[in-house]
Amino acid sequence: MSGVDLPVGSNGEAGLDGDNVARLVAATKTFGEGDAAVTALNNATIGFRRRQFTAVMGPSGSGKSTLMYCQSGLDRLTSGHAYIGDVDVSTLNDQQLSVLRRSKLGFIFQSFHLVPALSARENITLPVDLNPDAEVDEDFLAELAGVLGIENRLQNLPSQLSGGQRQRVAVARAMIPRPDVIFADEPTGALDSKTSGELLAYLRQAVDDLGQTIVMVTHDAVAASHCDRVVYVQDGHLVDEAMNPTVDDVLDKIRELS
Repeated sequence: MSGVDLPVGSNGEAGLDGDNVARLVAATKTFGEGDAAVTALNNATIGFRRRQFTAVMGPSGSGKSTLMYCQSGLDRLTSGHAYIGDVDVSTLNDQQLSVLRRSKLGFIFQSFHLVPALSARENITLPVDLNPDAEVDEDFLAELAGVLGIENRLQNLPSQLSGGQRQRVAVARAMIPRPDVIFADEPTGALDSKTSGELLAYLRQAVDDLGQTIVMVTHDAVAASHCDRVVYVQDGHLVDEAMNPTVDDVLDKIRELS
């Protein structure tokens, strides 16, 4: 991987099921110091299984986004460990983190983060193009574009696409390297209900048919109902989880937490 080795941690140290593709162990994240210190994540231990679609939910300020950012290496823990596979993200330097994100992780954000000067195709293939050890799988790219309904938009610039089309490009970009896990932060937040439903249906298909692992931060009960599992966060603590959530179940739990 570009000549940069990633240190391997200990599965025994993680103490979680070996089928977890990502996991946090005694993870704490504190912002500020002294009386102004805020603990956004408090001694959290949790695993995310392969081929599973997990929603992370909680009230505003609960720590759900902090959990995702620290798990994915976009932010550093104050203490504890964050693993991707057997790699302890907590120990990586900036260059190693860049290699990890490029080779093993995919990201989908609410605000798309597309490069304006690049075409839709170039935006999709960017993670692969930046990796000297990888090349674009043209058949997989065609499959992604077809399923997402952007096969006729690949030569367009982002400014020539609708919001829904830009988000579909972002989804394809996250998936094109076939990452171990995709992290999605409010991916439907800027979309109308119809487009949101289509996007969630594709993410569901990516898990079921392609074996993808997805961890999605969301405030939307409908989005969570597409998932296999929902994890609830409050005041930096993991307070509950449920399998095969329904919209009503999620709404009841969020009302309880709020």
